[in-house]
Parts: sequence; structure tokens; C-alpha cells
Amino acid sequence: MTKSERTRHHIVKSTAPLFNRKGFDGTSLADLTEITGLTKGALYGNFHDKHDMAMEAFKYSMQKVKKKVGQHLAGTSTYKERLIALLDFYSTYVFSPPIPGGCPLLNTAVEADDHRTSMRGVVVKELMNTVNFISDLLQKGIKAGEFRPDIVPKEIAYTLFCAIEGALMFSRAERSREPMDLIVRHCKKVLDQITS
Repeated sequence: MTKSERTRHHIVKSTAPLFNRKGFDGTSLADLTEITGLTKGALYGNFHDKHDMAMEAFKYSMQKVKKKVGQHLAGTSTYKERLIALLDFYSTYVFSPPIPGGCPLLNTAVEADDHRTSMRGVVVKELMNTVNFISDLLQKGIKAGEFRPDIVPKEIAYTLFCAIEGALMFSRAERSREPMDLIVRHCKKVLDQITS
């Protein structure tokens, strides 16, 4: 890794939690220079602008989340076990997210909805990647005889993912595990109901 690549990685790694906690508008240039220990010139020597920095920080955050998901699913042998492990991962996510400040996907999606529309494409891609990942596990589970053949994987994937993200928002706002615990239990019942 070159010195320039190391500096760029340092900036992304340092600013990812900041953007995740404070959002794009809430993150000032002073915040960025303080957290990285670099000057404005050094920051903008490595990134075109603040938006470019925030975009890379979001991508870094999502890579970190995906790595944690992969670790959490390691050791599972069935598709149902993988889905349960995914639900269990999200249940720990409420107060121990891989990136401080909560779910980067949820946080960035809220900003990208009406305000930072330039991020919408990247956010939607990540949302769909997650829904498709769940749907794929369900489809493979059908082929393996684990799940009923009459289910619609995409519908269940959307339902599970939207329930979890909503519970995550509610639990973090309320500072209570209860909403997430209730939703995780419900989602596991859904998986039991569709099991062959």
C-alpha cells in the first residue's frame, strides 16, 4: 500500500463513524480535521470533496457490516440456520453495531431519501443487496427441501428485512432491546412456519 493509499484509508476509517453518527450535514470540516489529525488541504488532496469522502466512508461501513455478517454466519450448515444467524446478528446490532452510531444503511437511507439524493443510488443498491441475499438463502432452502415450495422468497425477504430495520430504528430511538427482541422472535416464527 502506497503512502497515498494509507492516508486515504486512514481518512475513510476515521471518518466513517463520524458520518454515521452525525450525518453529512452534521459533520463539519473541523470535525473531519480533528478526527483524522489532518489539515483541510490533506483531506481535499485525497478526496474531491466532502461528498466523495462521505461516499467512501459509507462504502467502508457497509464492507465492515458485511464482514461481520459473514463471521456470524460461519459455521452454519443449513439455509434456515444461516437466516437465524442473520437475525441473531441484527439482535446484537442494536447497541453493538460494527460502526459506532447504529446502522449505516438505515442512517444514510434517511438522509438520502429527500436531502442527499446523490447517495440514493448507492443506498438502494445496498438495500437490494441485502434483500436479494435473504431471498437467495430462501430460494436455496426451497431447493434443498428446507422450506415449503409454495413460498415467495422475495416477499418474505422484504418482510424480514423491513421488520428488522424498523425494529432497529425503534430500539435505538427508545434505547430498548425490546422492539428488536420481539421482531426477531416473530421473524424466527415466520421461518418455522415456512419450514418443510
